[in-house]
Amino acid sequence: MQRPDEGIGMDPTPARTCFLIGHPVGHSLSPVIHKAAYCELGMDWHYGLMDVLPGDVGGVLSGIDGERVVGVNVTIPHKQEACEQVDRLTTTAAAVGAVNTVYRDGDDLVGENTDVAGFLAPLQQMERTDWTESSALIVGAGGAARAVAYALTQVLGLQKVVVTARREATARAIQGVDVVDWADRGSKLAAFDLIVNTTPVGMSPNTNASPLPESTRMTAEHVVYDLIYAPARTRLMMDAESAGARVIGGLPMLIGQAAEAFRIWTGRDMPVSTVEKAVRAHLQGTGSS
Repeated sequence: MQRPDEGIGMDPTPARTCFLIGHPVGHSLSPVIHKAAYCELGMDWHYGLMDVLPGDVGGVLSGIDGERVVGVNVTIPHKQEACEQVDRLTTTAAAVGAVNTVYRDGDDLVGENTDVAGFLAPLQQMERTDWTESSALIVGAGGAARAVAYALTQVLGLQKVVVTARREATARAIQGVDVVDWADRGSKLAAFDLIVNTTPVGMSPNTNASPLPESTRMTAEHVVYDLIYAPARTRLMMDAESAGARVIGGLPMLIGQAAEAFRIWTGRDMPVSTVEKAVRAHLQGTGSS
């Protein structure tokens, strides 16, 4: 198991530390995001990565003391295991069934899910303020889809939210949504205002792939939200742009969920514009943009 200060040039005795646990974690952009925020705000904080095997999550989380180790982000495959290793869950984390942020509140370890806030951030910045008469199709039924479904049904209050996935049973396990057959996802598209891709289809290196069939017809009335952030413009997004649709990539959600965790841990607002510039520069430098 990797120490949180390994691999990113951290001070071995930092004033404050946060880190990400997962398996694997080497690809994560979280250190880039948080380091940019710390530097901009002049904070003597550090963010590290820790590769943790299943079954070891509880031991790692118990090290959060709220002083030196302030908090932990959680990524796959540990988001469900983390639910069982905290003292209490927020309403959001309990409803989604997944934890991606842990912090200490007094003697309690608290599990939160900031994916919901991250997903909502770009939608709430749009000129459309009322989504209650709208409908959405969520493509995929994994952990991200559960967070998206909760955000759309419980926060934005959409009139209709439908999930489509290769594994229909997994889709039907998501609360508050309807299900459409995977084979019909393209032909049913006209019935929805918002299409959200939560699958990895279109991610590097398979950038020519789309989660929708080639025969799918999008229009200028659609809003298409792809949670993939590398590449910055996926095949799905380019197809949607060609049809005149409004598109949103995955980078705003990635930064948005980190910004909410940052606020919980530090009590300060993340300098989002500075962070976005840092992440885009990093992606360009790695050839992932």
